Amino acid sequence: MPHDQARCSLVIPCFNDGAFVTDAVASVREDEPVELVIVDDGSNDPGTLAVLDRLRGEGIHVIQQKNAGLAAARMRGVAETSAPFVFCLDSDDELAPGALGLLADALEANPGAAFALGKLELFGARSEVRSFPPWDPWRLLYVNHWTAHGLYRRQELMAVGGWTLADCYEDWDLLLALAEHGSSPVILDDVAVRYRQHAGARMSTRCRHRHAEIYSLLRQRHRALFKRRRELARKSPAGFWIRVGFPLFLGSRRLYPLAINRQVDRVRAVRTLH
Repeated sequence: MPHDQARCSLVIPCFNDGAFVTDAVASVREDEPVELVIVDDGSNDPGTLAVLDRLRGEGIHVIQQKNAGLAAARMRGVAETSAPFVFCLDSDDELAPGALGLLADALEANPGAAFALGKLELFGARSEVRSFPPWDPWRLLYVNHWTAHGLYRRQELMAVGGWTLADCYEDWDLLLALAEHGSSPVILDDVAVRYRQHAGARMSTRCRHRHAEIYSLLRQRHRALFKRRRELARKSPAGFWIRVGFPLFLGSRRLYPLAINRQVDRVRAVRTLH
């Protein structure tokens, strides 16, 4: 690959996030070229539109479309780019310095991996560094303990259709699709993304109230993977009590796994930032 040809495409969907999107763009600090596109998903906030106009004037590729939701905005950006690796960064989050190059190196060193994940550094209303357990498709059937904020091989991402769930749990849906396809990640011990924590309710809180509805939809969309749960359980590195407890408490489709997630969060948090 020529030195000036980008390995990574970075897609930043934006809907009325003018207060944060400039910081998201500024967080791209790489020693190699990056193909960057912002997808304005029908923003109607004058401040956001002014920020996007300014970024466009600075040479940033900004695409505007009618509001279609996060998944559609991400895939519009994917369609408008061409680099072999793809990362979708939410407009209120930030990349760690050199994260794209680090993740791309990991994919090149691990040809069997479909995507690469790094740790999340939470900042804002809550501060900690969060790591992830070993990849486990069985555990993924019940709760998403991983992030979809990773670098994907474009070919693998498109093979499963990318982000397609229109409303809530689009990241969980993508990871289930990848697991169903037999894909797995390489997980790094380095921070890749700074994940902003908001004091007020945003999408994740709203989606938790619809957990039963959306979880039932996930089970329908990924029937083939859920039918393999006994086989996947035999291969799972999860301990005995998790393998007993998850189907009992989370398989009901009614219980949002908040209490269990809190316990896992305590294990995954490698340190608290002060």
